[in-house]
Amino acid sequence: MHYKRDFVISFRETRDFYLRLALRSWTKGFWGFGIVGALVTAVYWEFLALPGGAYLEVLAAVIMGLVVVAAAMLSMCVTTSRRVKRDFRRSGRDSYVQHTEIDGFGVRVTVDSRQAKVGFDKLMKVEETGKAFYLYLAANQAWLLPKDQMEDPASESAALRQIFSTVVESRRLKLKKS
Repeated sequence: MHYKRDFVISFRETRDFYLRLALRSWTKGFWGFGIVGALVTAVYWEFLALPGGAYLEVLAAVIMGLVVVAAAMLSMCVTTSRRVKRDFRRSGRDSYVQHTEIDGFGVRVTVDSRQAKVGFDKLMKVEETGKAFYLYLAANQAWLLPKDQMEDPASESAALRQIFSTVVESRRLKLKKS
């Protein structure tokens, strides 16, 4: 049980991670905005006595609610992307190399000359998406293992799933099916 690879973490990988966090944390808020948009549409429909009856009023309210949800999500995506880009500019580099080593004792990551070592019991969560594995150290901090940088994404992903399934509690795992 050993995995070792260098990943180049750039703006794109970082942006994807923070977009995922932002969209997840704002899910209920987006739907709340949508409900308010639908209710405002229904109230104005009645106030302006627009023709078309109840069917058209409900349809307009639903459409407006969805438009508001889409606008709120788009706004969140643009804001998050700009913030990540600004932070990357401040750091003075476009990317960094993350040397990752996973074995029976835990995860070791080296970036520049800084090294961190974490036992599996200290990982808050391990999550797999279509694009990457995220090894969460905290709710908003993770090591990123982008699948598009793996030599053979299918077999490396399967190997990582096997490692994590063996050493991390199932309640802290969100992995794709093999």
